[in-house]
Amino acid sequence: MCMRAMRVSRRRFLLAIAASALGFTAVGAVNGVSLTMTRLDFGLGRRVLFLPDIHVHRSGERDYVVRVAEKLGPDIVIIGGDLWDERTHDMSVVRMLVEGLRRNARVVIAILGNHEYWNTSKFPLREAIAGLENLGVMVLRDEVVDGAGLRVAGLDWRDNPRDYEEALQGLGGADVFVSHSPDAFPYLGKHGASLLAGHTHGGQVCLPGSISIATNSVYGYRWGLYRLRGNVMYVSRGLGEMYPPRLYCSREAVLVT
Repeated sequence: MCMRAMRVSRRRFLLAIAASALGFTAVGAVNGVSLTMTRLDFGLGRRVLFLPDIHVHRSGERDYVVRVAEKLGPDIVIIGGDLWDERTHDMSVVRMLVEGLRRNARVVIAILGNHEYWNTSKFPLREAIAGLENLGVMVLRDEVVDGAGLRVAGLDWRDNPRDYEEALQGLGGADVFVSHSPDAFPYLGKHGASLLAGHTHGGQVCLPGSISIATNSVYGYRWGLYRLRGNVMYVSRGLGEMYPPRLYCSREAVLVT
């Protein structure tokens, strides 16, 4: 049984390498913003658009995120944490962006990142989550849901990555796991599982070619594909930032099928 799962994992991994190699070359402009569209085949049977680290601050600032969803027409959009931060003007700008995503996907799922937790004095978490849910977004906090026929497991943010181990033990099987932090990956422990993550911004300030020179991952994850114990993870460079501005590190949306 384990060997079969590992063979499936290798197939998914090789497919993902081939697909992402094409995706890395698909750099274009959306609303005048340089954006990489990475396509991965994880054998999900659904079109899943993964959008981490949007960091929306004011009206119209991240309209290119909605344009990507309009162009691709995904079954599911997954907002991968850090949708807002301390520079966000108010929740109305978050609401407008989310409404745009809702118009272009059958299902919208969200998980929380560090900035949602670090700015609860400005944006109380319970109220912010209720606002997303009122827009029809499924907010996952260590939960598994069925979205458009796909089982998605969403992990909540942890400051200590070792705490992901216990959280993952409490989750059942899923077609795809989602975590804001890639540091959950060593604790996945499920052969043949797929994980999507963000948080690192790809290093944000890079050498030409999006070559990371630093990362905020405890375990050194930067961006791209990783494989461990038959599991595969893709870390997106994300779609926004706070400060400093990005340098040689293009924004990235990820379409997984």
